[in-house]
Amino acid sequence: MTRRALIAALAAASALAVVPTAVAGGLAEMRDAHGRLAASAGPGGAYATLQDGGWALRFDSASRTARGVSLTGVSLAGGLVYAERIYVPAHGLRGARVEGLTVNGRAVAARPNTLVPLGAASYLVVLQEAVVPGEGSGIVGLRLVAGDSSLGLDAGSQLLVGLARAALPPSDHRHARLSWLALGVTGHGADTGSDDLGLPATQLLGLPTGGSVGARAVRIAIQYLGTPYLWGGADPIMGFDCSGLTMYVYAQLGIRLTHYTGSQFYEGTRVPPWALQPGDLVFFEPSSRGPQHEGMYIGGGRFIQAPHTGDVVKISSLSEPSYAFGFVGAVRPFGAGAGA
Repeated sequence: MTRRALIAALAAASALAVVPTAVAGGLAEMRDAHGRLAASAGPGGAYATLQDGGWALRFDSASRTARGVSLTGVSLAGGLVYAERIYVPAHGLRGARVEGLTVNGRAVAARPNTLVPLGAASYLVVLQEAVVPGEGSGIVGLRLVAGDSSLGLDAGSQLLVGLARAALPPSDHRHARLSWLALGVTGHGADTGSDDLGLPATQLLGLPTGGSVGARAVRIAIQYLGTPYLWGGADPIMGFDCSGLTMYVYAQLGIRLTHYTGSQFYEGTRVPPWALQPGDLVFFEPSSRGPQHEGMYIGGGRFIQAPHTGDVVKISSLSEPSYAFGFVGAVRPFGAGAGA
């Protein structure tokens, strides 16, 4: 196909993709920061949806059977992420596979729950359990989360590729699970994919590889990426608020913290910004009652946090203006003076 013909094909496909399909359960979807469906692709030929001069989501072909869904030639964020083939069975992970996965030109072994950073606040998760409101649960082949606009996507948007949804969950669990935002790592431990990229984990997520208390805290915390924010929440089923997340993580390491940000600011050893280590708690939003927001430093100038209602546990950068200007201080809860 000539370049002119390819551009014409992409433009035609994107014109169809601007309006969300009326049929729920597309094989690939784009959702905005509020979870609303922005574009959806079904079975058929080539598909593309354009964003800021490039394509957000594109594939060569897709099909659906009673056994599962299959896509070929899948490209995300203008080619930053590419997979030769994705197959997701209708039920469970058995047989699920993502073949020929590359990120920024580097091969990644696509194991379930593999987590690959795509910048300061964006990331890709491979073969992850998901729940979509009113449409059921199942496995997503690839899930790209745009934490900012650096990928050419609107901040907060998500691309979900390879959706094979099973039956709806029981009604008594819907209040906790039927948020499309509840697309978190399922608790089996996130794989950062660093070995496959040929780079140390610290260059990707700032994740430590040692056995220190802080390193272990970070590895626990990233298992809950994607868990919905819930004010007063302190568990991965119902959700987390900012201090609930840090309290829950450190409780698993035998360190007791109060479920209040203003108190946690005093539950440990004060740490200057230049001495931050993975696992340190970073605090923001000064007030007469002490800082009102916090997160856990993971390295590389990044931290994991449960931001606010309508958002999810995610990775952010300390250099973002709202955090840089609102920074109050940091505490090491496993140092001298920490509860244990």
